Amino acid sequence: MENKSPKRRRGFVMTGGGAKGLYEAGVIQAFHLTGMEFDVITGSSIGAMNSVFYAEYLFYKRQLPLDVQRDPITAIENMDGLVKAFHHAWLTMPDKQVINDGPESPLGMLKDDLLRFNLTLPQVTSLLWWLTDPDKNSLPPPRLWPKLLRLGSELAERLGASEVLRILKYHRNDLLREALRTYLARFSLEHSVVPDKEDYKIKEVFTSPISPLRPEHLSGSLNSADEDGNQLYQLVNPDRTLRDYAELGIHVRLTRANYRTGRLEISAYVTPEEFACFLDKHAWRIQAFGPDKLPLGSFRLKVPGNPVALNAAICSGRFPGVFRPYRLEDMYPESDDENKLLYSLLHGGLSDPDVESKIKPILNNLNPGSHRSEEQKWVEWKQSKSMRKFFPTARDTYVDGGAINNTPYTAAVDFVRDSLQQTGGTIRDEMLELYVIYLGTEPKVAHDETTDPFIFEVVGRTLELVNAAHENSRANTFDTINTFGKRGEQIAQILDLVLDAYQETLGELDANKRSQAEEKLLKRVQELGKRSFPGKSPDGILDQVKKWTDQTLTNRLPLHVETVKIFPQNMPLNTLQFTERLGYKKENAIQMLTMGCYNTLDNLRTRLEARVKAEGWKDLDGHDQRALTLVRKWTGDSWQVAPGSEAPNKELPVWQCQRTACAFHAHACPHGVKAGLPVS
Repeated sequence: MENKSPKRRRGFVMTGGGAKGLYEAGVIQAFHLTGMEFDVITGSSIGAMNSVFYAEYLFYKRQLPLDVQRDPITAIENMDGLVKAFHHAWLTMPDKQVINDGPESPLGMLKDDLLRFNLTLPQVTSLLWWLTDPDKNSLPPPRLWPKLLRLGSELAERLGASEVLRILKYHRNDLLREALRTYLARFSLEHSVVPDKEDYKIKEVFTSPISPLRPEHLSGSLNSADEDGNQLYQLVNPDRTLRDYAELGIHVRLTRANYRTGRLEISAYVTPEEFACFLDKHAWRIQAFGPDKLPLGSFRLKVPGNPVALNAAICSGRFPGVFRPYRLEDMYPESDDENKLLYSLLHGGLSDPDVESKIKPILNNLNPGSHRSEEQKWVEWKQSKSMRKFFPTARDTYVDGGAINNTPYTAAVDFVRDSLQQTGGTIRDEMLELYVIYLGTEPKVAHDETTDPFIFEVVGRTLELVNAAHENSRANTFDTINTFGKRGEQIAQILDLVLDAYQETLGELDANKRSQAEEKLLKRVQELGKRSFPGKSPDGILDQVKKWTDQTLTNRLPLHVETVKIFPQNMPLNTLQFTERLGYKKENAIQMLTMGCYNTLDNLRTRLEARVKAEGWKDLDGHDQRALTLVRKWTGDSWQVAPGSEAPNKELPVWQCQRTACAFHAHACPHGVKAGLPVS
């Protein structure tokens, strides 16, 4: 059997983490400097926002003149302004006050109003304790009446007596919820911390023209006059759609969580042909809808259409409570012809005549010669209540994709497998090299902090461990899958050799003995694989087994995935630290951004040098050869591996970055001037 090397595809996975997305911005800087490009980019939450920027970066890069694209250094210089503008936007994000906590903001006014409440903590506690008592009577005990009157007086002062009476009359069974909703509505905070009229700010960060980052921005020594005449960059065109990227070979997959169904969905440019392939492959799973058959997070629904890129990213980043759930119609403009099929599906499901007329012929072409069975399948799908519930409706809204899957590796794997299905390729033809960016570190505490912790410390520590365990489990999943996949492939290859030898032996037997041997072999094969082996006749049994083995080897084994994991050493900023009141510090933001860059350069050089050592320079494809040449250029001759380790020494700055044009090089990056090593 021929053993050819599979084609290497590359994926880039960015995860969620709010302000931690600064680390991903640094990773993008490293990929920019090393010419790294990817076949598929996936993201959730803030990782979705960064994914769309990186797709926009590749969009512009692939439109550069061919002579510029062929010269890596010239291409870097042409794209450098856009990347520096991206970093500048990240560092000025607190100025946008995405979460406005100023004195005149809704949050500030709510705080001031709460301070004026003439209620003590014991009074509030006793009222809440009674309201949550499952055995409480319809009327509160006499001792609570004075406190209720005090609360009613405070609410009447703020809401008005008529509103209080309305709540008592129409919401007697839900007093607390309605009173709280009505009170928060005074500050436009009844739906989210960021009011509807202010949630445009996150979009503004990526669409407002901004100048490239300069060292003077970091030191604060630049005034507005110095900005005059500088080229300004819009990070993402607000009208860009995911189809625009796909047409240049940039495939983006962003996660979103359906608020109604609780299911994970993928924002991607999906043609009717791709949707038909998806149905053909996965409809049986949707029909088995249920927590015992299809657990939350185990399936990624695709629908036909062409989302607006930035809106799809904003949808993926709707952190629950901070932002209001996002409307589907804001992602998929009904005016786009590419979305007409989607709106037919939203309103009528698979029973809609337009959906049926477009999808059924494609299904028949996918499975020629089985028209009757395809017709039966379509009838079953139309009648399936679980499928109708599973697909979105026109009124559906969405929250943070990271709420269900914060590390969307599987969306990248799906992309490769779906591409192979559409082109008639097999999983042995390609492998996926997946660069996964993590926004968390191992939760360690000092020994003296473990002796007698307070209750809130125990709870916090436990939650950190749970989250880390989930991430580690996901990180190791592909290693486990690859191990079983390789073993399955080896067994199938050995079986192929045995079958060839068996075929020769049977050929030497007379017809009677050959027939007996074939019947015996068929019986044994059917006993071992009753459901999966389709053969029913002993005639040509070896050819049947060989065909079945080849199909298993080429289509039923898992795709080979190599994960390249890029972890931070520490996280100086936490998820919601977008303002100084919430914990934002500029020096911490710079630390995160530079760490993302030098960690990635470290990782790339270590990985590629190891491959050259093991396999030789010529074994790298053109993409990796270019990346290794560039990473050697930027990390310089001072780069070295720590003794006894295959990874660069993370404790000491053992190399100095040669990219002196970087805004962080002078005094802001540990591998810049701070490294104290000579620049070549």
